[in-house]
Amino acid sequence: LAQLPNPDLKTVFPQGLQAGTSTEITIGGSELEETTALHFSHPGLTAEAIQHSATDYSPARPNPLRYRITATPETPAGIYEVCAQTRLGLTAPRAFVVSHLPEKNHGTNHSPETAETLPLDSIVNGHADNTAIDHYKITLAQGQTVHLRCQAQVIDSRLDPTLVLLSPDGHELARDNDHSTHNRDASITFKAPTAGTYLIKIHDVTFGGGVEHPYRLIAATTAVPDIDTSFLRTKDHPTDTTVTLSKSPSYHSFSAKKDHPLWIELLSARLHQPSDSLLIVEQVTTDQNGNSQYKEITSNDDFILPNGGRHCPLRTSDSAIKFNPPTDGQYRLTLLNQFSKPASAKLRIRPPASGYKLIATPWHLHQKDKSLPRQTTIIRQGGTARIRIFVIRDSGFNETINLSIDGLPPGLDFHPKSIPPDKTSATLILTSQPNAAPAHSFLTIKGTTNEKIITAQPVTSSWHVGNWDAERHLTRIAQLLPLSITHAEKAPLVLSPTSNSFAHKIGETLEIPFKITKNAEIKGEITVTLVNSPHSKPPQIKIKPDATEGKITIPLNSSNELKIAP
Repeated sequence: LAQLPNPDLKTVFPQGLQAGTSTEITIGGSELEETTALHFSHPGLTAEAIQHSATDYSPARPNPLRYRITATPETPAGIYEVCAQTRLGLTAPRAFVVSHLPEKNHGTNHSPETAETLPLDSIVNGHADNTAIDHYKITLAQGQTVHLRCQAQVIDSRLDPTLVLLSPDGHELARDNDHSTHNRDASITFKAPTAGTYLIKIHDVTFGGGVEHPYRLIAATTAVPDIDTSFLRTKDHPTDTTVTLSKSPSYHSFSAKKDHPLWIELLSARLHQPSDSLLIVEQVTTDQNGNSQYKEITSNDDFILPNGGRHCPLRTSDSAIKFNPPTDGQYRLTLLNQFSKPASAKLRIRPPASGYKLIATPWHLHQKDKSLPRQTTIIRQGGTARIRIFVIRDSGFNETINLSIDGLPPGLDFHPKSIPPDKTSATLILTSQPNAAPAHSFLTIKGTTNEKIITAQPVTSSWHVGNWDAERHLTRIAQLLPLSITHAEKAPLVLSPTSNSFAHKIGETLEIPFKITKNAEIKGEITVTLVNSPHSKPPQIKIKPDATEGKITIPLNSSNELKIAP
């Protein structure tokens, strides 16, 4: 059965504006021809469709791909998100920036002779073209410092920028293509030795380009703020120190008591710093000559997180240890960065705080090819959709987490309603009633344990991947988790299990009966396959096109593939 096309907001240009101003933008992507509105993650941003002019053959009408965006003067500078509302549903979010500097859009500038003037303390919105280099020129006084920042990956761009600064006589003075190993954006801070006009060049590291390779070039006389690295400080987090990681080890001493475990954690890669940390804990003793002796107790390279697969990779190169001191006494931390560049990090030492974090992302059935679509949650009337929840359990937390969803439109329900102990993930199945009204909503998923409520953090992809072997895939924390019930078409075929749970004896065969609802003409047999089965050959059955019910059987024999116990 064919799937409805998936609307995808691939481009927004320009991708930002100054607070207190308006700008006209053009959106692009797939299935956007019937876009009716744009939704932002901040109330200070609004969109008004630009009208097609009236002709002899048609009246004036909104242009679905052109909008006038306004940011109120009170809107704080920052990276927000925008979703397009289409006939088929809401798109996945895309970054949109509000700044405190004047902005403009680039022109033709593919040679030094056509280099555009970039005023200091301003921003230019551009995009890289295939095999081309964009050129800009800035005028500096002797001794004047300029901070250049090329925002690309942080605004969901495919661009991996290289930023080059040349002297007035054409000599290269600075180059950067990796401000951070993880976000791949570029920056240069430069103090002019002489007065003059300096040349800036921008291109993709592989000289790729196109409309999906936008950038925002910032030229500022004061330091450009990086990501926010502040942390909430609570009684459970008494020690929270900024450190620098480098190839040379740094040492940090602390005292600890037996039977008083500590959680020791480095946060660096998760702050988009160029780091792959290594953390070593050593016991410090003194020999008979008064010399300090060091004995390694434990170490950690990469902190293990739930397996999100290719669709939602959760890997991190940060380090974390639950340390159980063998005796009262002095201990030493050795910190290393296994990358060549220095990186900033937060060193956190605290008693283990039993808790958890939740991550939520739209989840589609496994593709047979190697594509990774930009996923959003769109439900046909009478159909289903999935949201995957990942649990990061801290310091031995192992309780049941009860789930709830704010913003769920009428006519929708979901299950399961909880995540049991020992589980680090769950797939929420959202089910629409056949007569559910069309709706667009932004969800907030919450977990509750012992009256403590945790809000799930949405995750989205920055772009569609056609072949994961050949293309880079990037996921990021999102601000919006959109959901739509579409009336464009009812779900053509719905299989409804007769129960939400089944129990059976080990060693026998479990039968799952289901009812079949058809809203379209079905020709030929339908193959039903069990998804996410541990069996090398997943159970499947074929049902006749006129069938109204069926059942699938699952063998419950313990094997190397399926390890089960009472």
